Parts: sequence; structure tokens; C-alpha cells
Amino acid sequence: MLAMPEINRIRKLREKKGLSIAEISRETGYNWRTVKKYADGDISVQPTIKRKKGMIEEEGYGVTIQPHHKVS
Repeated sequence: MLAMPEINRIRKLREKKGLSIAEISRETGYNWRTVKKYADGDISVQPTIKRKKGMIEEEGYGVTIQPHHKVS
């Protein structure tokens, strides 16, 4: 995924300057499919939510639980 300044630049080139996908691709150096995705698509960028790890996961501690075997 591109950074927001690059996404905004692509959109500006498309909407304000009226450049084609091919022209934007040449100017930015991005593949035309990437340019099309951000220029014409409705991309709503949502911040990623980072999952907090517990102390056990961070420090590498943990217990492996072995299954119990039935004794006949």
C-alpha cells in the first residue's frame, strides 16, 4: 500500500490535472494497475490496529500443554 502523500498525489494528477492512467504511471513510476487502483478507486484508508502482546508472548515464556492419555 502506498503512503497517503503518494495516494493524494495520484488523485490530484487524475482529478485536477486530468492526466490519464498511463501518464500518471509514467510520471510516478508506479505500475498502471497501482495507479488505477488509487486514482479511480474509492480507497478509504483505515489505520491498522496493533494487537498488544502479553508478557508471556513478548518474553518467549510459555508452557506446552501435553494431552492426557487415557489409561485402560
